Amino acid sequence: MANLKSMVYENGNKLNDSEKQIIQFVLNNPKDCSKLSLARLAKKLYVSESAIFRLCKKLGLTGYSELKFDLAQLAESKQKPIKIENNFARELSRVNDDVLKYFKQRDFDSLYHDLDDASTVYIYSTGWQQELIAQYLAHELFIVGKHATVLPSALDELKAVSRFAKKGDILFVISFTGDNETINEEITKLELVNDKFRYVSFTNMKQNKLASIVQHNIYFPTIAFTDDADYKSGKVAFTPAYYLIDLLVSEYVAWQQSQGEDVEINVGN
Repeated sequence: MANLKSMVYENGNKLNDSEKQIIQFVLNNPKDCSKLSLARLAKKLYVSESAIFRLCKKLGLTGYSELKFDLAQLAESKQKPIKIENNFARELSRVNDDVLKYFKQRDFDSLYHDLDDASTVYIYSTGWQQELIAQYLAHELFIVGKHATVLPSALDELKAVSRFAKKGDILFVISFTGDNETINEEITKLELVNDKFRYVSFTNMKQNKLASIVQHNIYFPTIAFTDDADYKSGKVAFTPAYYLIDLLVSEYVAWQQSQGEDVEINVGN
């Protein structure tokens, strides 16, 4: 079962303002809310029972009973003593070393060929942290002369992109877990009806559905700010993802030069 905070993190872009207020309240008060019936929680929040049930479905839960169970687990974890150590810098160094080792072990020539052939690189992300990564990737590609477009984090945008894309274009999908069922289903449909794109997944977890259905997959780790945090809690840094992007773009430039291509670097004013 996925961690509740991870599900909120992954599906937060689907929620309206009212639903965001509901989930924020229950996450801040997991112990009390886990003891309330659906009717009592709805009354406490001045919303309908169906509004809470719809929220559960948007998060990927089977219903309110599963939400209560996850809240009880969250409340129990909050009761555990938190041990905070100032070891972030050391952990960052270790993880970046792992990223470099992973990068050196991978052969990205096929990706670089596809990237070189693409007239436009489209980048779709599934959350606000992922969107920041998407913006950074687009910026780095622009610097080396590749036009990149960051798509809004809405399913309709993903569906519409195929209408104006050209054959050979690349679609990056940046997903925290790679297991967003709605997104994965849409990518599968696009692959069946659209032969324009080459797909690239950029995900945190190594075993995920998205990575298994695309042509290219890239994995990055995250770093917990404290010993009690993990990638599911949201208390993590995405520094290694940016480091990996720099490595990819740098080697792409070197690959272009090895192919005898002139690389135009955009440095701005």
